[in-house]
Amino acid sequence: MSKRIAKLLTAATVCLLLTGCVNTGAHIVPSVTIPPEPTQPPEPTPSPTPEPVQVEEMADLSSAYDKNGLLIVGEEHFQQYIYFKNIQVYEQCGDTFMDAVAVNEYPDTLVCALNIRFFDEDGTEIASGRVQTRDGQYVLRLEKGDNTLFAQIDTDMTLTDKEFRLEYSEDLNVLPE
Repeated sequence: MSKRIAKLLTAATVCLLLTGCVNTGAHIVPSVTIPPEPTQPPEPTPSPTPEPVQVEEMADLSSAYDKNGLLIVGEEHFQQYIYFKNIQVYEQCGDTFMDAVAVNEYPDTLVCALNIRFFDEDGTEIASGRVQTRDGQYVLRLEKGDNTLFAQIDTDMTLTDKEFRLEYSEDLNVLPE
């Protein structure tokens, strides 16, 4: 019985070794394969460089660079220095409000206008409001650091569970004061 098991194990081992030696993948045979024709490398195309935007309202800026040394490209350039935190939408006495903190990371005061827009599940705007500072101004003067913002949204529906966006007003770009 042990000779029979030894023969079966030997036969199984030989089969496993033979199947491991089979190579079914593609391979190049130099006597049959035609080498590719040499080609010229493509001419490098120069990458377009953005044109700096001269902002007329910035009298204290004599070049096309901001105070952080970044090239001013486009009207949205100074938006990169502002972010928002602690955004709360709540209802009180039948009215809807938004409180937030805008953080200005630019070395100077930035001036802008901001709107808040609410959307339903289909993406349709259902309510909006203008954002203001503590002193009630809609033209926001964002000092370096944290700035408290408010908005009152006129609506007769609950917005606390709706999607919203804070959007800069197209009438006033974000610019240094």
